[in-house]
Formats: sequence, structure tokens, C-alpha cells
Amino acid sequence: MRSIQLISSAVAFAGHVYAQVDSKVSCDSVTKICFSTYTNTESGMSFGIALPSNVTDPYDAIISITAPVKNTWAGFAWGGTMVWNPLTIAWPNGKTSIPSSRFAFGISLPLQYDGAEYTLMKGTTANSTHYTMVARCRGCTGWQSNEDTRFALNGTGTTQFAWAFGTGAVEQPSSNTSAFNVHEAFGKWIHDLNAARSSSFNSWVANNLLEAPAATSSVPKSTTRPTTIPSTIVTSVKPSNTPTVKASIPASCSGAGSAAFSSVLASGWKATKVLGGLTSPRSIVFDSAGNMLVVQSGKGISYHAMSADGCSSSTKMLISLNSLNHGIAFSPDGKTLYASSMTQAYSWPYDATAGSVGTRTTVITGMYNGGAHLTRTLLVAPHKPNLLVVSHGSNDNFDTAAGNPKTGRAIIKVFDLSAMPSGGYNYVSGGWNAGYGQRNEVGITFDGNNMLWGVENSGDNFKRTVSGNAKDIHQNNPSEKLHYMGDVTKPNDNWYGYPTCFTVWQPSDFTDKTFKVGDWFVVTPNSTFGDDTCNTKAVAPALTFMPHSAPIDSKFDETYSNLYVTFHGSWNRQPTTGFKLVVVPFTKGSDGAYKPVAPLSSNSGYTDVMTNPDVTRCSGNGPSMSSGCFRPAGLSFDKSGRLYMTSDTSSNGEVWVLGKSLFLL
Repeated sequence: MRSIQLISSAVAFAGHVYAQVDSKVSCDSVTKICFSTYTNTESGMSFGIALPSNVTDPYDAIISITAPVKNTWAGFAWGGTMVWNPLTIAWPNGKTSIPSSRFAFGISLPLQYDGAEYTLMKGTTANSTHYTMVARCRGCTGWQSNEDTRFALNGTGTTQFAWAFGTGAVEQPSSNTSAFNVHEAFGKWIHDLNAARSSSFNSWVANNLLEAPAATSSVPKSTTRPTTIPSTIVTSVKPSNTPTVKASIPASCSGAGSAAFSSVLASGWKATKVLGGLTSPRSIVFDSAGNMLVVQSGKGISYHAMSADGCSSSTKMLISLNSLNHGIAFSPDGKTLYASSMTQAYSWPYDATAGSVGTRTTVITGMYNGGAHLTRTLLVAPHKPNLLVVSHGSNDNFDTAAGNPKTGRAIIKVFDLSAMPSGGYNYVSGGWNAGYGQRNEVGITFDGNNMLWGVENSGDNFKRTVSGNAKDIHQNNPSEKLHYMGDVTKPNDNWYGYPTCFTVWQPSDFTDKTFKVGDWFVVTPNSTFGDDTCNTKAVAPALTFMPHSAPIDSKFDETYSNLYVTFHGSWNRQPTTGFKLVVVPFTKGSDGAYKPVAPLSSNSGYTDVMTNPDVTRCSGNGPSMSSGCFRPAGLSFDKSGRLYMTSDTSSNGEVWVLGKSLFLL
């Protein structure tokens, strides 16, 4: 049975308890509705909530949002934070306003949310200076949060709410499912819900409901609830006489649709879209029968039967669980499937022939709830099927406490599933280290010697401060990194630098000292800990990548001579960078160990495979269609050596298959 938690009076956030209530009661002269209202002077926005006198879960609410037109969209978080609660987004459209129902399962564009339904009410309008959206919402005051917990707003107390707004254009203002870019600003306040209650609630609704204006043709007549997508979508089956050629890729895939964005391929390469219309597709794996499984963040795991030509013949949802957001792995025998949420990792018995799973088991608990990095990458050691490797990022740009591995953040850990305790391991106290001080080592993989490698997202907004003088270096420093962690069967307690030691990408940005590419530096050197201290305490990376590229997956080819890496793309750099697939040439030394061909001092140790034609049009924290870019995420090779890649841009997520055009069918 799901537990129910009430969000109410004593609201704690980041270790602080907020007691001041910032809302007051005001009545609308047009609708006669009396709202408990909050006005924010910074954003110029006002938010009003009206509730029935009986607030036993579930219950309806009326929400009013007023914003200046310079705020191209306005957002309201029912749970007081961006992720894991219903979001009400509003924007102007002609002489009216549009409500959009959203839910964010990570730090990315909030997805359409069909758990809440909005009906427009009188008072909804827009003019040359402001817009107002008034709507009844069903499904806003109670929701399933992460895992199996149901949250409900306590309408008799106070609670924390949050606001946000953007200034970039909404792509399709007439559509409640439109994409929009990242917020310009956000804030929080404490709201008195008891003051929002009224015995007049039902009459307010009955007297003020509106039919949807004709201008909003893409919005259902009396609701803005997004269309529910069927759990099983069957595409046309590919011809059975398609020849099977190792590493071949199809010229096209029936039912996949056209590419959402243009792309540029390296000489000799071919890319074909295999699937479209997915919800934030992230990691992908192939089962023992050659079927492809895709984690759709905030939705679950989809199962795609694959034809011999590399296209998908049918699709279904294998696991519907909205807490899953990135990690997925198979045991080497293909009989156990693993997947992760922000706080837990699970396993299921798996039948590749039937494409079915058994009863879910929790294998890891206690991973950090919240923070900047919400994904937990999973990997099973191919030579030791009892060992599950789990990567966990930091909770912020500078997570100072993560310098201690006992926090269980900015770390990679290994868990022996053959000795798993009842209820699973606790991430912080269980397992052993495979290195720590990796800020966000999302893409981890094994080489031909079963040694562990990973790619790290490094920091943002950096200034170098020497003798009290600060210099902005964030555009081209610090570099992203490629790490070698080695043998996961043995504890690796080495420190890889974060949150103190970082690597140089562009030495010319530093005016206080002469550096070369790959050198260690600290943000504020002092007599106790300076740049050179890192050389004695931290393990240097094997290679560096362009800052803000955001590498999030890595896979070796079957010869282990090439490591493919997805660059998810920047948000903290102008012009933007990343948004591409690259390849790192590797070599096997005389000692039998694998290493990159390029030295650490090189910033040209990789080459582009698939890129966007104009990366300056891309928008990393505004993963909207208006960014005009595909956004690489997960990678996996099938048994024929074809490379599959997801692009998780907005709700129009795609899967591509890539290979040399020599093998084009």
C-alpha cells in the first residue's frame, strides 16, 4: 500500500524552517472569487488559490496566475520545487491565456502531465501588458511523488509554493503541450491554504466556468489535459526478406517519421531514425534476444522488438514506473533487469522471449533525494555478474561535503548482489568504492580487460580568485573528463579531485600562472591547498573534453579501439557547445592496458561523428523544440555492431542507429 504524506505547516527547505506566511486574502471583482493570494515584486507576478471548505484528499482547487507579458511563461509548483510535483504553467495566446499541465522528473523541460485536468474560468484574459489565467484544477492537490509515496496538500495549514518565469518565446502559444525554454528566475514562499477555503467554492466554479476559446484550437474544448498516449504502439513490421549483414544499417525505418532536427555526419557515416515520439529517452540496452529496451524518463521502460535490418517492428511499455529516469542494465545472462530512480535501484526477473518481467525487488535504497544531479547510472560487471556498479553525482555545482566519500555523493560504488541484505543495500553505508570525487560520472563502461572507465560532467560558473582578485574563467574552464577507475572487484578509494581540484582546458584564461591543458587547478589557491597539492592527492584524468559539453554516456566498440561518447550539451556557456556524438580513439599498450591515443595535454583527443549544423542555436537547459537541436543521451551496440543512440529533446524523443555508410542496406 502506498504511504500518504501531507505537505503542511512546518515547512523545511535546505535545513531551514520558514515561518513567515506571505499570502493574503483578496477577492476578484469580476468572478467574485476570494483567493488566498501571493504577489512577488521581483517577477511582477501574482498567484491565487481558492479551495472548497472540505479539503479531504482528493479535492479540487482554483488557481489564478497573473504575469506581465515580458514573462513569456509563468510557472507555479504545487509541491514547492521543480521536480516531483504537479506544475501549472501559463502563457498568453492572443487575447486569452493557456494553462499547461506539467510534471518534471528531472532537471529538464517538464513533461505533459495527465494526472491533472484544468478547466478555464472567467477572468482568463491577456492584453498588451499582462495576462491572467484562471482555472479549476482536478489533480493538483494530490499526486504520486518519487517511488510509491502519495503527497497531498493539507488545505487547513500552510505550505511552501514556488514560482518561476521565462523570457524566451513559447514555441506554439496556442498549444498547451508546447515546448518552452528554461526559467529566467524562480522563488519560493509560504502560503496560507486555510485562508483559501470557502463554502462558496462550488458556486464560484459553477458561475465562472468557460468553454475553451476558439483561438486555442489545439486545446481540448473544456480541458487542457494532454492526450494520453497508448501504452502499446505497434508499427508496421519490416519485410522478412531483409538480408542480415553484420554492421549494416537501414536506409529508413517504416513508421519512425522524419528527423526532428537536421544533423551533420562525419565522412563515411550514416544515421537512420529508428523511433520517434518517445518521452525523454535516456539509456538503452539490448536483451539476449536482440530486443531493445529504452528508459523513458518519468514514464518507465519501453520494449522494442527489432527486425534483422535494425529497425523496430513493434513497441510496448514493459514497465510503467514514473520514478525511473536513466539507469538500466542487464545481468550477463540476460535473465535479470536492473533500473534506477533518483533514490533506489530495482531488479526484475526478465524473459527475453516473452518480453516480460516478474516481481520487482529493491536492491539499493538511500540515494540522495534531490539536488542538481538526479540520475543513477547502473552497470553490471561482465566478468562478475554478482557485482552491480552504481554512479551517483553531487547534489550541487559545488557539493563541499562530497569531498568525504562517506556522504555517498560524487562517487561510484560497487555492490555484491550475491550477499545482498534483506530489503537491499543502503547506498551510503553499503558496498565499496570504485573511486570518489567524480562530480557527475554519468557515462560508465568497461574496456576489453573488464576495467571501468567513466566520463564526468565538471563544474559551471567558475571564477579563479587569487589574492582577492576574481577572474571569470567559466566559458572555457574547467574541462570535462575521462577517468580510469580500473578493477571493480577491489575497493578503489582513490580521490578524483572533486570538489576541490579541476582540470584546465584553455590555459590562456589564467593570468596568474602558466598552465597547460590537463593541469590541475583550484578555484581559490591558498597556503594550505594550492594547484600543486592536487598532484599529490588526486588521480588525474586520462583525457579532457571541451567544458560544458556534458558527456553522459560512453560505450566501447567490439574492438575496444574506439570509445563513443554522447555530449548532452551546455547551458552555462555562450555560445553553446556539445549536442553531438564523438569518438575517442583508444590503443592497447605493450602492458595490455587500454588508454586513449591522445595524451592528457591534448584538447583534440576526440573527433565528431554526429553533430548539429549550428550548435549556437541549441539550448541546454531549455530542451524545447525551439532549440532546433537533437540532444544525444544513451548509447548501446546491438549484436551486429550497430550503434544506437537516443536523443531526449522534449517529448519528441528519438532513437537513431549509426554506422559506416559502406554497410547501408
